[in-house]
Amino acid sequence: MLDIGCGIKEEDLKSIFNPFFTTRPEGTGLGLAVTHKIIQEHNGKIKVESVWGSGTAFRIYLPLENDNRQM
Repeated sequence: MLDIGCGIKEEDLKSIFNPFFTTRPEGTGLGLAVTHKIIQEHNGKIKVESVWGSGTAFRIYLPLENDNRQM
């Protein structure tokens, strides 16, 4: 997906997954917190790379299960 945003400030990166943290006046600060929790509940990880003024990339890693069911 193409990132057309401005990126995340370095000082905000440590807080972006905290509930109710937002830098937007209309934001609730729940989107990334909920996303992070769901990924953790599935034994996954989320990584973020951001450069202020350039953009942000999120990478989500989820474990594969060995499913032996017949298709």
